[in-house]
Amino acid sequence: MADSPEDYLAAAPQAGRPWLTEFWDHVRRRSPELELAMFRGVPMFKFERSYQDGYVMFTAAKGHFSAHSLAFELIEETKAEIPGSFGGKGCVSVKYANEEAKPALKAYVDEVLRAASAED
Repeated sequence: MADSPEDYLAAAPQAGRPWLTEFWDHVRRRSPELELAMFRGVPMFKFERSYQDGYVMFTAAKGHFSAHSLAFELIEETKAEIPGSFGGKGCVSVKYANEEAKPALKAYVDEVLRAASAED
């Protein structure tokens, strides 16, 4: 289990590291007030004191990248937009070869961030 974002990145599959870095940087550009916090060994951007109040998180598995949040409806819409995407109720997952998925994933992240800032 990773103790820091740097540990998580170092332990991630080689193919996943550029994805993690790119999406962490994307969130930092859009919402510089958010910081990566560790949650059960995975870095996440929490919107409030508790993850139950909202977050966006990215994971890198052996063969795919996932973007996670509590925006379940938006997740389903995003999966419908991205050919070949998959994932459970709380995430959109894509194979690393699916570079074309990045704009739609970033739009999903932007919408999650926009909704979180509107709640403040």
